[in-house]
Amino acid sequence: MDQDVSVLAARLQSLHKDVGEIKSALGSLTEAITKLALIEERQTVTNNALERAFVALEKLEHRIGTLEKEAPLNNKSNIWVDRIIMLIVGGFLVAAWETIKRG
Repeated sequence: MDQDVSVLAARLQSLHKDVGEIKSALGSLTEAITKLALIEERQTVTNNALERAFVALEKLEHRIGTLEKEAPLNNKSNIWVDRIIMLIVGGFLVAAWETIKRG
């Protein structure tokens, strides 16, 4: 009977050691899961920021495209404004020359 008790005690001690190792492993798993949750949260935040950046980029591309389409029209307007200014300046110069000639 003594031998049975010592075998049982040895098995119980081995079981106790195994339970301790399981607790340690569970602690490590808990840490790993916590770190994984943090990484997942950061990745979600990063993905949301990237999505906002791509939306902003699309808006800028649309805006630039619109400006590029309007640029030739602006150049034509600028040419006409320059011609009108040159005509006015030319008129003043002719008037000044005529005044000087009479003068």
